[in-house]
Amino acid sequence: MPRLPFMTREDMAPEHRHVYDEIAVSRGNVDPNFAVLLNSPEATSKMSPLGAYVRFQTPLPDRVKSLAALVTARECDGDYVWTANERQARGRGVEDSVIEAIRERRAPEGFTGQDADVVRFTLELLRDHRVSEPTFQAVKMGLGGAMVVDLLVFIGYYQALAHTLSALEVVDLPGGGTSTLWG
Repeated sequence: MPRLPFMTREDMAPEHRHVYDEIAVSRGNVDPNFAVLLNSPEATSKMSPLGAYVRFQTPLPDRVKSLAALVTARECDGDYVWTANERQARGRGVEDSVIEAIRERRAPEGFTGQDADVVRFTLELLRDHRVSEPTFQAVKMGLGGAMVVDLLVFIGYYQALAHTLSALEVVDLPGGGTSTLWG
């Protein structure tokens, strides 16, 4: 059970129901992650558009988003974020061996090209709170400057979401699944 209740539209004050409605329209429903965040409609009204941007509108390639989301979730031990994004990564063609290497914290060992660069970039940012010049230049060369910023924002969003959901003990997943982070 999460530390705060999952909010339904009916639980919310009438003046805040538009936040619920906006999430439902943009995502097709209100999954448990946003249902618990709706305990603070104002904060959620700010976080939801950023999430919609990084998930649906950023020009980052799907594989880059999947790798960055998985690495971020793993580094934060974010059960919910890991499990939701593991399913999505598989659907985007990310190989089981890549997912397992991230889960087991072996990545980017054995990774090449852009996969290695994105994983290294994400790890350096989350572990060292900086990105080395060689890693930054490799990602910039592969993605371009604007997408480096998108990648940074993407990682920051998923880090915030993973920590928030962990602190609130949200482990109930869309469709009733359970965490796959711990193998």
